[in-house]
Amino acid sequence: MAISLRTTITDALVDALRDEIRTGEIEPGSRLRQADVAQRFQVSTTPVREAFAALEREGLLVSSPHRGVVVFKPTVEDLKETYEIRIPLEALATETAAENMTDDDLVPIKRLLDRMADAADDRKRYSKLNLEFHSAIYRVARRPKLEKLIMELRESSAAYLRLYAAKSPNGRETQQEHQAIYDALAAHAPKRAAQAMVKHLQHTVDFVSRSLEPGSGAA
Repeated sequence: MAISLRTTITDALVDALRDEIRTGEIEPGSRLRQADVAQRFQVSTTPVREAFAALEREGLLVSSPHRGVVVFKPTVEDLKETYEIRIPLEALATETAAENMTDDDLVPIKRLLDRMADAADDRKRYSKLNLEFHSAIYRVARRPKLEKLIMELRESSAAYLRLYAAKSPNGRETQQEHQAIYDALAAHAPKRAAQAMVKHLQHTVDFVSRSLEPGSGAA
């Protein structure tokens, strides 16, 4: 499989491998060998090594002394720790966004919400729009450092978001939660918006935790 020309070969590899991990094409716990990946993408091992390092920083790959580089495998303990950090940060960003929100700011967020409603049965498209929806909200907080922290944590949560998308029946229940967040933002109700975001994120934690329990059939 050849990769298309991008800013650099490494960037293209990172994007391609990240997408394969998120969609489950490369399964959690899989071992990745530099030579195999280089051959598959028809590149040298140098950009592959750089791509592995970038994905390890995102939390999608883990270096193991015995197995080399393996795809991160979700655990309940890691999930809960990650969201213990994410939830207060994202609630703060949502609350601040509600305080700053203008009518112009609401327009792209509402557009994304409508597109998500149309994509409720398309897991891959819904997942992409979901990221854009959250990003659009946090951007309005106008707190660059906070936004950067959140996006880094969301990247490291990609395996959990993939699991949620794969196991959930569709996006309809999640869409109701997104609607509640939007309604609070539109009403310029900071505390209500933050609470709606907390409820939404906690729902993901609860759902994925159950999916990771022994006997659930999850990866």
